[in-house]
Amino acid sequence: SRYLVQTGLFSAVLTAFVIESYEALSPDKQDTIIQLLGQIASQNASFSSSQQSLPPFEPPLAALRANQLWFASLILALIIASFAMLVKQWLREYLAMDYTSPHERLRARQFRHPGLSTWKVYEIAGVLPLLLQLALGLFLSGLCYFTYSVNSGIGNLSTTLVAGWASLFVAAILGPVYSPRCPY
Repeated sequence: SRYLVQTGLFSAVLTAFVIESYEALSPDKQDTIIQLLGQIASQNASFSSSQQSLPPFEPPLAALRANQLWFASLILALIIASFAMLVKQWLREYLAMDYTSPHERLRARQFRHPGLSTWKVYEIAGVLPLLLQLALGLFLSGLCYFTYSVNSGIGNLSTTLVAGWASLFVAAILGPVYSPRCPY
């Protein structure tokens, strides 16, 4: 339930960024009209019948990379939400017992428990937070590309902060490898 809320909020924020940056992947209609009008004016001025075509639109590399990372992050976040709902449903079904006697409840639990282990329900539930962190990392990487395209100073700041977050995150993940008493 908590992962559903976190993933939903993350997806909503991410969607706002994707909507804003998605426009950079297609040509600006006003620029195209201005170029076409310029071509018409130059052809009329020279009375030339040769036709020149506009060069194909190429989105800026930073916009392309930012959108690739943001779409990957959004897709991953939605996949996480989907699996979080499945795990919640599996666990609800596991705990749902309409039996009256404690003996019947215990028997039903003993019957269902091996299925949770066999189908790796606990492992799936355990990997969801890590996948959500991965989605966040993709989003932050895309944000670095996006901010660089806006302003290099903002891009440098964003990259420094994201690199600091990534370093602390990797240290927290690797901490238990170096110390068995690590609480992470």
